Amino acid sequence: MSSYYNNNHLKPNPSKTQLCSFHLRNRDAKKELSVTWDGHKLSNHTHPMYLGVTLDRTLSFKKHLENTKAKVNTRNNILRKLVNSKWGADPPTIRATAMALCFSTAEYACSSWCRSRHTKLVDTALNDTCRIITGCVKTTPVPCLYALAGISPPHIRRLGIAQDERRTQETDIRHPLHGHVPPPRRRRSRASFVQTVLPLQTTKQAARTNIWEDEWQRNDTRALEWLDRGITPTTTLAGKPGSHLIDCVWNRGGAKH
Repeated sequence: MSSYYNNNHLKPNPSKTQLCSFHLRNRDAKKELSVTWDGHKLSNHTHPMYLGVTLDRTLSFKKHLENTKAKVNTRNNILRKLVNSKWGADPPTIRATAMALCFSTAEYACSSWCRSRHTKLVDTALNDTCRIITGCVKTTPVPCLYALAGISPPHIRRLGIAQDERRTQETDIRHPLHGHVPPPRRRRSRASFVQTVLPLQTTKQAARTNIWEDEWQRNDTRALEWLDRGITPTTTLAGKPGSHLIDCVWNRGGAKH
């Protein structure tokens, strides 16, 4: 590395360089690497951050998702300030604000971590976001929350983003993984992006709607009951019960199911 820096007239900064060993051996979890650079010993870090994504030893992304959940909860508190009777924001405004503040934060770099076992940490925070948008109580079924808010469920949105990234990886020669040949799968728990994600064949919006409708139909009896109440899987807030009212009134009973 020193020769590379010198040849390109760069100045190394070992004090800001971190080390982390990625492996699945729990018995070696606390072992640290001993690496020196220009006479400075590099520091070991259990959760280094790269481009805003917090990494961990096993690449489970648990720490990153815990941090993301905390960020979404902070933004939910801002939304709660907007829906009180003093501000009187309407549901479309709250929905647009939630998409910009909460969902954009929750979906950052999700094509990397959407196959993690800890994604429910973020889903829980987004459920609260939809409760704020719709005014529903906690007893409202979660599928109805997103149908009333006109937003696709988080796992469907993440799948659409990952499939779009997979299509870009196949078609765009500028993508870092273009032409990448994945290694043989050694563990069943390893869900590689290239091996498990199919490229998107249509638009993200159409793919989300199709997957959502298929999952909705699998609910059988409950789905029929929800359809009778006018609750359908759609990505628009228009026509929802109480959507024409201001949010402070809507929260009092217009959208509680």
